[in-house]
Formats: sequence, C-alpha cells, structure tokens
Amino acid sequence: MTRAAGGRAAGRAARGGAGEARGGAGEARGGAGEARGGAGEARGGAREARGGAGEGAAARLTGAQAHARYEARVARAMTAEDPLAALRAAAEDPALPPALRKALLGADEDGVRMSALLVARLRFERLLRGSPEAEAWFDSDPAEFSAAFRRYHAEVPPTAFFPPGEARLFRRWMESPSAPARAR
Repeated sequence: MTRAAGGRAAGRAARGGAGEARGGAGEARGGAGEARGGAGEARGGAREARGGAGEGAAARLTGAQAHARYEARVARAMTAEDPLAALRAAAEDPALPPALRKALLGADEDGVRMSALLVARLRFERLLRGSPEAEAWFDSDPAEFSAAFRRYHAEVPPTAFFPPGEARLFRRWMESPSAPARAR
C-alpha cells in the first residue's frame, strides 16, 4: 500500500482491523468475540452490496467512518479472486474521501497480489491445523478441497486469528447452502 492518506489505515486493514481483534480475543475465550467481529463485517458487507450510503455519503462520513470503510474494502479485496480489480473498484466508492480513493489507486500492484496470496496461505494453514476433517479432505482429494477452500475464502471474511477459530468458520460455512454438497 502507499503511504498516502490511508497508509496507517492500510496497515490496520492488513492486521485485520477492529473486527478481527475482537474475533481473536473471543477465540481465546471460546469463540464469543468471533461472532461479534464476523457479524460486524457481514453487516458492513451487506450495506456495501446495497450500494453504500449513496452519492452524498462522503460529506456525511466522519474521518473514522471513512477509514473504517476504507479498511473494510481493503480487507475484502484481499479475499477477492482478483484483489487488484477489487481495489480499483473500491477506489470508485463515492463515499470515500478523495485522499483514500487516491491511496487505493496508488497501491503497488505486486504488493497487493503478494498480500492477498499471504492472506490466503495463512488462512489455509490455520484451517488445516485447526480442522482434522479439513486436513483429511485435503489429503484424500486435494483438488476438490482446494476448490471448496477458494469458495470459502471468497465468501467468508477472515476474522479468525487462530486455527480453532478458522475451523469454526469453515464448519459453519460447510453447513450453509453455498457449501459443496460433499460436506453437508
């Protein structure tokens, strides 16, 4: 990311922002906080899917709200199939102030790709370490498991710090209608 007006926010997004911090602390206590972190992102994602707060939103957002929105867009880009395209699309968000939109456009392309790969790799490792079922599935059919993991990674925001939390997120996703039939 650039050091422009969103540099610090980008660093927080790379570390997971406030939602992940709540999720991580909750995992140590048995998962209660994870639901808070995940639900917060789910509500934000739904709002963005409906088109955000509208064209005049930039004038209504406080600095903290704008940075939170920026962080959410960067975090979501890290799980997108094409993270660079996701950042470019996020730069078109009229609710973001011009400085943050410029920061998104100024992100180093290779850095964005490497960051997204690291996010996926760390998440994959957490899942295999936290879920004996996922590890067995990967050992028995790596291609099928990898396809399922790609879908999971794209659909479920990364809110877990530790392997047991990632395993819980994956288990919940596997019980959802969008999961592969094999798991249900």
